[in-house]
Amino acid sequence: MKKHKFNIVDIIVLIVVIAVIAAVIYRVFSTSHNVGDNNLLSEEQYMYVELYANQVVPEAVDTLQPGDLLVANGKQTTGEIVYVEAEPAAYIGVDSDGNTVLTQHPLWKDLHVIIRDKVNPSEVTLKAGEQEVRVNYTYILKTQQFEGNSKVRNIEFVPVDEAESINPETMFGDMSSYTEE
Repeated sequence: MKKHKFNIVDIIVLIVVIAVIAAVIYRVFSTSHNVGDNNLLSEEQYMYVELYANQVVPEAVDTLQPGDLLVANGKQTTGEIVYVEAEPAAYIGVDSDGNTVLTQHPLWKDLHVIIRDKVNPSEVTLKAGEQEVRVNYTYILKTQQFEGNSKVRNIEFVPVDEAESINPETMFGDMSSYTEE
């Protein structure tokens, strides 16, 4: 029987095979490369969503209150309203000289609403109140007593343990839509 002598090619092939096996084992068991419990993005966080609705009738505005739960598919969701502010609606009118001017509507209101819901920020599609949210996306703000179209202006994530220290009124800065010159 002939003895096999190891040559340089055999040694290189053996080293490559061992390296591939080690890399596969490292990849499978390493938490830094896999989504796991240690990944901060995999933990549920509160998602705060700033909504803006323009030219809403005043009677409808009075039905929205912080603490109201959002509604979808005929049931209440985990999403809730945490902040509501109404201001005179920005309105484009015509002055006595026929010039277009930005003014305030005497009846209608513009709404600034902040909602929150627990989400996993690593999800591809973010949902609040079981509806998709993206900045500049139309969002149907719907509670037991109110329904109206709004636009998503901003989205922010806050860890659950920090949510109690958040002041929704100041988290997105100046939300005013109308500025007088």
